[in-house]
Amino acid sequence: IYFTTVHDLPSRKVKDIFTAFLKTHKVHLHRGFQIVVILADNEFGPLAAQMLDMPNAPRLNLAAANEHVPEIERRIRVVKERIRAIRHGLPFNRIPLLMLTWIVYGAVRMLNHFPSKGGISTTYSPRVLMTGTALDYYKHLCLQTGEYCQVHEEDLPRNSNQARSLGAIVLGTSGNIQGGFYFMSLITAAKIHRRSWDALPMPDSVIRRVNKLG
Repeated sequence: IYFTTVHDLPSRKVKDIFTAFLKTHKVHLHRGFQIVVILADNEFGPLAAQMLDMPNAPRLNLAAANEHVPEIERRIRVVKERIRAIRHGLPFNRIPLLMLTWIVYGAVRMLNHFPSKGGISTTYSPRVLMTGTALDYYKHLCLQTGEYCQVHEEDLPRNSNQARSLGAIVLGTSGNIQGGFYFMSLITAAKIHRRSWDALPMPDSVIRRVNKLG
């Protein structure tokens, strides 16, 4: 299928890795795909005990010392190349960890949007096969990670003198059917979810602000 997934782990503890694995496993089961074998290196050995309680648990196949899992390592290399291309296309010297995380998400999302060479279909993308939703430019690609926008605020009361927009940096699509996007607020550096915005050229003051947050 060549469906690539990535998770932002709070730590490398077994429970956190196993929780991320369960999410990926459930996605495959939901679409009717049964994971039979997991190829991994020795770091994932402790997962074997965790998977004993799973119904129809897949078999964990661990690589020996100095042995490699070429299918996985090649995919990681592709993802890293895409991340570097996105990161160095941005005008910032430093970026917050939140932006870096979403650059990774964006690189993986784009790989899943298009049919993979050597995959099971030359017509349907991994995303369509695993989610059933097709690519829509206006919902998924109208903004790119790192763009500057003024997002529309809808605070109550609506007749106050509060600002009606907020400066923010695009993180990525939220994936909802309405076409919302996640942004990083330039004031709080927090992730926010908005449904309307105005994309604007990047001023020097915004570049300096992101560098400072980074």
